Amino acid sequence: MDSVKSLIGKRLRWAIGAGLLIRAVLMTAAWSLRGNAAFLVPDSFSYLTLAQKLAAGQGFVDYWGHPEMFRTPAYPLLLSAGEAMGNPVLFALVVQWLMTIGIIVLTAAIARELLHDERLAAACALVVALEPTTMTWSMRVMPETALTLCLVAFAYAALRAFASARAKWVVVAAIALCAAAYVKPIAYPLVFLIAVASLIRPRLAWMFVLTCAALLTPWIVRNQRAGYPGFSTLTARAVYLSAGGSVIAQREHRPYEEVRAELQQKADVRGPTADARRYEREGIAVLASDPIGYAKTHIKGVLRTLFDPGATEYLRMFGIYSEGGRAALAGGGMRGAARAYPIAFWSSIALAVILAPLVILPLVGMMRAPSMPFFLLAIVAGYLLFAGGGVPGYSRFRAPAVPFLVVMSAVAFVPRTR
Repeated sequence: MDSVKSLIGKRLRWAIGAGLLIRAVLMTAAWSLRGNAAFLVPDSFSYLTLAQKLAAGQGFVDYWGHPEMFRTPAYPLLLSAGEAMGNPVLFALVVQWLMTIGIIVLTAAIARELLHDERLAAACALVVALEPTTMTWSMRVMPETALTLCLVAFAYAALRAFASARAKWVVVAAIALCAAAYVKPIAYPLVFLIAVASLIRPRLAWMFVLTCAALLTPWIVRNQRAGYPGFSTLTARAVYLSAGGSVIAQREHRPYEEVRAELQQKADVRGPTADARRYEREGIAVLASDPIGYAKTHIKGVLRTLFDPGATEYLRMFGIYSEGGRAALAGGGMRGAARAYPIAFWSSIALAVILAPLVILPLVGMMRAPSMPFFLLAIVAGYLLFAGGGVPGYSRFRAPAVPFLVVMSAVAFVPRTR
């Protein structure tokens, strides 16, 4: 038994070493070619602006000095430490490089809890360490890596709570999930989904609910005092700009980007909190005018989130590709895309083949071992993929779901006798 544990420990160290080494090589190469710009995407600048405000002692306020309601504070607070040191980009990359260790170790721990197979757990660790989507977003000034770490910490603690019924694991699970919500508000609705699921064990559910309420209520109160009664204006913006905008674009046969720009101007992005509820109601009304049409748009976004290989992100990091994320899907079909963007097209095809098992095998695992722990992982992965639907959907939204998809895929290799 000791020799088996030694072998597993060695494999885990190899997985960690491989994941860190490849990231370090890619980051060094990209830095030498493009400097800080290699690791920045459009959304990075809003996080850096918030970090600058925090480092300057101005509080969690936006560019115009208004209380920030769209982003949540955890990631900007992390960047503010790097801002104080003089290089928030390098600081973010180093911290996320280290967070990768936690993601790899916790994925292995989750797999061990679910599969009871040390070798499969080590294999899951290696796959997560080298998985391209998780890797590329760990090399961007974006909160996906921190979100992933919080979610896998939640999943491990939840599985331990499920197995042992010990109160400490329930509290740890609640803390980790609330931390995920403070990193990215997309995780906030997941709190309610898990709270409902926790009713399967009523003795544990109340402790989970109370811990989450204690951690999340202060931020809701802060927002209420600033003029918005909610955790984030994310939902309001998504309903108004993404959902409502896509319906209008379809109805008027206009480019979505054009409609979105008009809606943003109308909403006045400098003061979103005062009008967030009104614009949310407008978005819901537009959405209600064509629910079937939007449902199709949302499903297409989910499929993009699930299947988009994300190869263009690597090309963009090295300055090889600069078009929009879906340029390769533009008019002309597959042949047109191959002619217009040959490197992006064929690298995407190659990466899609590599990533295909993470889409197919979880379905096999679901048919083979639909246990309650598996169901928990499926809730998290399913929610993240569904939340990545609509017009914005693409590979970035899949990144936090990857560890869950990896472990769910590994279930397909568990002997039926187990």
